[in-house]
Amino acid sequence: MDEPIDLLQHYLSTIYDALTPSNKMISDISNKYYERFKKVESDINKKGEFISEKTIFDFWWNANEGDKASLAFLEFINNTVTEILQKVDGDPRKQIISLCHKMIINFNDNQSQFQSYVAELAVISKLLKDEGLRLTQVEKKLPNGKRFDFEVEKDGNKTLVEVFNINFNYDRIESSEKFQKLLEHRLAKKLKSKLQGLTGTYPPFLLVPVLWGNIIELEPFADAFTFFKDFNHFIYQFTMVAEYKNHEGEYLFNFGNVEDFLERVRTIKKR
Repeated sequence: MDEPIDLLQHYLSTIYDALTPSNKMISDISNKYYERFKKVESDINKKGEFISEKTIFDFWWNANEGDKASLAFLEFINNTVTEILQKVDGDPRKQIISLCHKMIINFNDNQSQFQSYVAELAVISKLLKDEGLRLTQVEKKLPNGKRFDFEVEKDGNKTLVEVFNINFNYDRIESSEKFQKLLEHRLAKKLKSKLQGLTGTYPPFLLVPVLWGNIIELEPFADAFTFFKDFNHFIYQFTMVAEYKNHEGEYLFNFGNVEDFLERVRTIKKR
């Protein structure tokens, strides 16, 4: 069996370099790795199979088996963290390292949690790079007891940011109109859950929706996103962790605005 720390260094080298000064964090990863390994062994013995891609460890194993999509996903994570750590220092840097640690070790038998952390890292990287914002704090508690994922600042003005992961089975979407209604409902519900109980003026905040999946599968429902251009100034434009193949057939993962990805798809179809 490959040692977990060797796999961490091989596939997520930036995170490895950031975590190695902390013996506890490294020990946590080793312990959770072997916990996951025993669960996989048990599932295989009982059922003859196990559900993959529930943890970062699963991606390590799949990449070791030559799975190109898993390798591309791990490269995407490592590159994203590299970009962030080049732009932060002090407490925000420590908090990003802690977030990476949680991304690897936080899981249970019933729920994959890595997507939430990956989406947060992707959004932070995008806002720092594209919007010229500065990260001031990861996880910010409000007077109503709710927490926002992080706080950013520009020219002395601070904004709270909440990342909202949205997963869909695109085969079950019947039309752009129904997709729009479903998105609208989920966004309104998320906003209500975060702001309920607050009195007075709301603090400046952004809700950043993050979709996951193959951008080609999303393209037939592109009209759904037109509605949200002027939907609510508290809601950032839809973003996506997009999986696709380039002209050479290589798997790639990228993060950006849904509209930009859809425009690329339209351009390719016209060729």
